[in-house]
Amino acid sequence: MQQLEPLRADPHNTGVFLDFDGTLSPVVPDPDAAAIVAGARELLEDLARRYAIVAFISGRGAKDLRTRVGATGPRYFGLYGAEEATASGLEQSPLAPRWRQSAYELAAGAQDLIDAQRLVGCEVELKDLAVSVHFRATGSEEPPNSLMEWARTAAVAEGFRSGIGRKVIELRPEMVSKADTFQRLALEAGVNNVLVAGDDSADVEMMRRASQLIRGVVVRVGMRSAEEPEGLAEQADVQVASPAELVATLQHLL
Repeated sequence: MQQLEPLRADPHNTGVFLDFDGTLSPVVPDPDAAAIVAGARELLEDLARRYAIVAFISGRGAKDLRTRVGATGPRYFGLYGAEEATASGLEQSPLAPRWRQSAYELAAGAQDLIDAQRLVGCEVELKDLAVSVHFRATGSEEPPNSLMEWARTAAVAEGFRSGIGRKVIELRPEMVSKADTFQRLALEAGVNNVLVAGDDSADVEMMRRASQLIRGVVVRVGMRSAEEPEGLAEQADVQVASPAELVATLQHLL
């Protein structure tokens, strides 16, 4: 693939930054059932040996992410970068205790609203330092208005931000984002070129940041789907239709 050739030719100055859910794992109704696509684990280990940095930046918890991917070599940043899972354990931001309490309060508030209004098909997932409110099971393309309005107000009150992902409302600390985490890692690694792959609105932000920050070659890979967020098609240099197709694309980096 022609777009990837400059990256392949300069691996020591190139970073690879990846999402997990919907990117290297198919989207499934139950987040606990998500599994990495066949062939990806071995490929990731090969890439990590060759490139300056290979990192996952996910909304999923970092320990869970590391377990599901199972590859040695990549770095694993969860909850949008609020934590990193390493071989020696979990490293979290010093602000984690405060964020944890806020996440607990937000999860409880969301559940109270769902119960009070009988919002069938909505489910709250407490992710330690963040909260996801899933509405995929409602059968609607949009979340209930009352739930979205509550999320906007409640998030601000707790110093969090709210956003819409693929059939999910995400609540995370205001100070944490995939784009900011990407920037920190890219600068630490000193890379001039990057590949960024993702499927969600937070990944679109990361792609935009990559275009603004990186002086060399930027290749942005978006996942094509009926649920793709606004701006993804415009930001992506390459679009693929499935995690398996992404693996085939990444193979060109070797």
